[in-house]
Amino acid sequence: MSAANDRLVPLLRLTLLLVFVLVVWGGIVRLSGSGLAIPDWPLAHGKLIPKPQHNVLIEYIHRAIAGLVSLGTLGIAFLVFRSARWRARLLPLTLAALITLALQVFMGARVVLEELPVDRVVAHLVIAFLFFAILIRMALVARDAEDEAGASPAAAAGEGGAADPGKRRGIALWARIAAGAVLAQVALGGWVSSSGAALACPDFPTCQGMWLPPMHGLLGIHYAHRLGAYAVTLIILAMLFRSAPLALPPRARWPLRISGILLTIQFLLGVANVLLRVPLPVSASHLGTALILFGTLNVASYELSRA
Repeated sequence: MSAANDRLVPLLRLTLLLVFVLVVWGGIVRLSGSGLAIPDWPLAHGKLIPKPQHNVLIEYIHRAIAGLVSLGTLGIAFLVFRSARWRARLLPLTLAALITLALQVFMGARVVLEELPVDRVVAHLVIAFLFFAILIRMALVARDAEDEAGASPAAAAGEGGAADPGKRRGIALWARIAAGAVLAQVALGGWVSSSGAALACPDFPTCQGMWLPPMHGLLGIHYAHRLGAYAVTLIILAMLFRSAPLALPPRARWPLRISGILLTIQFLLGVANVLLRVPLPVSASHLGTALILFGTLNVASYELSRA
């Protein structure tokens, strides 16, 4: 196996980890009020390295991690383009990753230069999740290619069940719907956070003592996010209920189980966020869990589609 083949999967995994850290740190930037600590771009107060002030460092670390993600992505593209084997399997996804990265860098610059407009902040967050999903798909395809090189496809896939392929594809569709619902919910969460609506409803499960508050202003933005949380919960529970009786291979079963656990954690973090008045550690954990849940659902969709 060539050096390009050897290095690609570890680099994909490292870049995925960096993207996760970047997204969570971006939440810390927003929640700590550091988004405009460095008001210019690409320099920082006209310098390559700014003065070590608290909020400036928070924002600068975010930019530094973004730089590492960019380098990792370019490294992935280099390894794919130089290998005929990887080009055959990963070229479309690699091009999608490069385009998404370029769009994300552009949007990040606009967020700073236009002083944190809500629509730009939300778009920046959603694009980051989509970029994460593209890298996950690349990592899964590359992993399968390595498995096939060393074992039969059936053994590599860890087949452990014989559910009807149509039923598996049906659950894969549920997983894709759930991932889309989580992404929509993330967009609503970004809207809540960046618009200042996080504490518009300071109680739970009611909102200012109402079960159905008026859906306008900050109250409507916040409660839309709550309704989204209920919808995501119902969709994932329906997916788990429909998949429970099916015989699925381990690689298709484990992301489904983990998604149920993550859903519970995410719901509890959301409630704690309200009742504890948006503490930074809870809010950052809420964002990080959303990203892991989104990624897990993407893995479930992939594994079920190929099982």
